[in-house]
Amino acid sequence: MRYKGVLLLFFVLFAAMTGRAQYLHQPGDKALDFEGVTVNGETYHLYDTQAERVILCFWAVDCDYCHDFLKSLRRHRCRLKGYELVTFALADNPDEVRKEAKKLRLHGYHFFDPAGWDSAPFLDYDINITPTVILLDKDKNIIGEAYDWDEFKALITHE
Repeated sequence: MRYKGVLLLFFVLFAAMTGRAQYLHQPGDKALDFEGVTVNGETYHLYDTQAERVILCFWAVDCDYCHDFLKSLRRHRCRLKGYELVTFALADNPDEVRKEAKKLRLHGYHFFDPAGWDSAPFLDYDINITPTVILLDKDKNIIGEAYDWDEFKALITHE
C-alpha cells in the first residue's frame, strides 16, 4: 500500500513539473503589455494599438510549418479586416526576419531578439513551440491560442 502512495505522489509531481510552468495566456486574461522597435525600425506598443484584434505570432524563420501557417494567414487576410499582426521571430539576426517577412509578404510588426527562446516575449507567454499564435481582442484580452492554421481558423470562426 505504501508503494502505491509513493507512486501516486511521483505521478502527481511529474505531471506538475512537465506541464506548463505558468498559465499566462488563458482566455479572458489580460495580455502582457510590451513595447519595442521592430526589425524595420518602427516603434510599437501593444496597449497603444486601436486594432479590433491582434494576432501575436511566435515563429522561427527556419520552420517550414511556421511558413505554412503564415502563408495561410496572408491568403486569408481579406477575411481578417481589423486584425493586426505582431510577430516574434527566432532567427540568427534581424536581417533574416526582415527578409523572410518580405518574402512571405507579411504586413505587420516583426520583432527579433538575439536571446531567442529566452527573450522576454517568449518567456512572458511561456512559448515552447513554433508556431504559437495568441489572439487578442481590442481590449488586449486573450481570446485563445492556436498552433496551426486549422486551430486558428476555428478560433476566429467561433470567437
